[in-house]
Amino acid sequence: MVRLAGNSWTTGLIEGDSFVIAGTDFVFSEVVFFAVAIGIVTAIIAVTWCAIVRRQRRLISEKSAALQRLDALNSRSRELVAGHPAIRLTFGAAVNSKPRFDRFDLRAHMEASVLEHEDWFEQELLPRRTSVRNFGAYRLDAEAISYELLGKSSRPGFSDAKFARIENRLFRRRHLPDPAPNATITATVSYTSPQGRNSYSQQLKWDYEMLEQGFRIAQANRARLSTTEALHKQERRLMSAGLRTQILRRDGYRCRMCGATAAKATLHVDHITPVSLDGRTVPENLQVLCQSCNLGKGNRFVG
Repeated sequence: MVRLAGNSWTTGLIEGDSFVIAGTDFVFSEVVFFAVAIGIVTAIIAVTWCAIVRRQRRLISEKSAALQRLDALNSRSRELVAGHPAIRLTFGAAVNSKPRFDRFDLRAHMEASVLEHEDWFEQELLPRRTSVRNFGAYRLDAEAISYELLGKSSRPGFSDAKFARIENRLFRRRHLPDPAPNATITATVSYTSPQGRNSYSQQLKWDYEMLEQGFRIAQANRARLSTTEALHKQERRLMSAGLRTQILRRDGYRCRMCGATAAKATLHVDHITPVSLDGRTVPENLQVLCQSCNLGKGNRFVG
């Protein structure tokens, strides 16, 4: 028996209750054969094309003075400009009241935390700074090679335009990557109410550039405070017994605010502009005050 099925002829044999397909296997085999053949041809074309491209690159590399000079530069510089893993660190803080949470200074917390781990950060930042600095020198050398030699070579069998196009492409690909450092430093503060009904949190993040800048600012602030404290201690040490007696005599052993004498009150020699406000220990900035007036004045300027 023969009957038409779709656009193909199918032959079937009926034997008892069975029906045997005889023609579809042949059609399916032809489809598979053509698919495999197309795949093989495509693979051959791809392999041949890759071989041609590799040969072109090899021939141009052998004749390109720019690529040879860049390869030599890369060999000397590869380890010097190597990248480093990202720095990731989190400094967390928790407070026990909402007002403290609202007043919390995240930047100050970040700076204090970074300085607390100062040695570790110095060890992490130093090699990254070195790689960035070395890459700057490498980039200048590569640009000099490009300006001096790129496009100046040629080879028989390649047009100047084709040689220059492939040479430029190879030069860009062989250029070492920028070891741009990466960092994510996070400072967080959180507060949870006693019953756990309300929770609050906020955070401050520094990337690598902000880390470098914030780290230097924190160190400078600490140095400035240390210098200021040292100057204040120096000024206070200048208050000698002789200078104290000189000021007492000048002011007639009387408090300049209330007029109390040594017979009725304990007299102090006080800085008019406090040392904490950069006041100097010189007669022009000194005055006699009784203990009560001195305590009432506190750390304020009272002329």
